[in-house]
Parts: sequence; C-alpha cells; structure tokens
Amino acid sequence: MLRQPRLVSLTLVVMALYAACCAMALGQSAGERPATVGELAARYDNSLYKASRSTAGPEGGRLSAVSLIAVPAPQPKMARKHDLVTIIIREESDFSSSGSTDLKKQSALDARLEEFARLSLNEMILRGGAQGSGTPPSFKWQTNRDFKGEGTVNRADTFSARITAEILDVKPNGTLVLQAAKRIKTDEEEQQFLLTGICRAEDITADNSVLSTQMFDLSLTKSHSGAVRDTTRRGWISKLLDVVNPF
Repeated sequence: MLRQPRLVSLTLVVMALYAACCAMALGQSAGERPATVGELAARYDNSLYKASRSTAGPEGGRLSAVSLIAVPAPQPKMARKHDLVTIIIREESDFSSSGSTDLKKQSALDARLEEFARLSLNEMILRGGAQGSGTPPSFKWQTNRDFKGEGTVNRADTFSARITAEILDVKPNGTLVLQAAKRIKTDEEEQQFLLTGICRAEDITADNSVLSTQMFDLSLTKSHSGAVRDTTRRGWISKLLDVVNPF
C-alpha cells in the first residue's frame, strides 16, 4: 500500500519535468522568428543573391543554383603529348627596297727609260750608260673604268592554309612544342609543308585551333616539285656560269 503513492508521485515529477522542458522549447522557438526575405536583403545591401547565399548550403551558394541564366565557367583545357592541334596559317609580308650605284675610275701611267745597265756576256762585265742616240724605250698605260648599277625590289607575299600539328612536348611553364607535316600530290605535282613552333596552351581556342601569328619561333617551309617546277628551274650550267662570271 505504501509503494503505490511513491510510484504515483514519481510519475507526477517526471511529467512535470517533461512539461517544463516542452514549455521552454516552445518559448525559445517562438522568440527566434525566422527573418523574411526583405530583412535578409536589407542586411546585404538589397542583394537577393547575397541573401540567398547566407541561408543556402554549400551547393546553394553557387551562382548557377540561384540564377536561371548563369553560364558555367569553362573548364581549363588540358594539353598532353601527342594531342592534335589545328594551326591556321595566315602570313602576310610586304618588302620594298631600292638602290643605285655609280662608280668611275681613271688611271694613267707615262714612263720613259733613259738609262739602263748592260751586261756583256763575253767579257762578263756589267756596264752602265745611256741607251744611245735613238729614242729611248718608253712605257705608257692608261685605263678607264665606269660602273653604274641600279636595282629595285618590290615583293608582297600572302600565305593562307590550315594544317594539323602534333604536340611533341609540354614544357614545365605550360608552353607547347608543335610540329606539323603535310603532303599533297596531284598527278605529277607535289607540295610539301613542314611547320614547327611553340605556343601557349591558353592561345588554343575552343575549336582546338591556334593562329600562326601567335606562335613563337615559327618555322614554315613549303616545297614544290613536278613539271611546273622543272620548267621554271635554272640548269646547273647557268648557275655555274653565274658563279665563274666575274662581271
């Protein structure tokens, strides 16, 4: 009979503590009213984006999570050895030069031999004296030289092409070493292209191409062989004559 009142009183104490805890929780939640969107925007200079970031999680803090027109940042392009890059060749050069030379040279020599030593082989005696009563021997020499030359050079070159190159090496600073080779043969005509150079990985555009004007240490060689080239080529005899001709 005595245990039952103690059990009832213990139950009442537990219930009272639970009710007190619930009342404290309700009072605390009622005191911390969540801020409205206008209040949050006022805290961050009327910026809805900053207000949304303050209440969003790690993923919601991104611009793409709160904007419908946000464009994601492009991923950096990774260039590796043996990748292929298209090189757009657009080279233009204009050269002009002119020169003129006018050279004149004259020289004259007039000499007369008045006396000359004579050697007698019979007597083995060297004798001196005049040449005799006649006109003494004389020497005359006269030269004239005129040279005049004029030259004018005007040249304009334009070269446009597209060629695919291979990445031979990636340097520690990120620059790429490129090499390209191309061969085109049509019947008897053959064209060969060889290109080498260095470019930055940042200069490669989204369509995987780079301009030749953005390359460093560019070396471009174009050779042509065939019937047309053989017709316009000088023979080796003409070249030899140009070498040995002193004039």
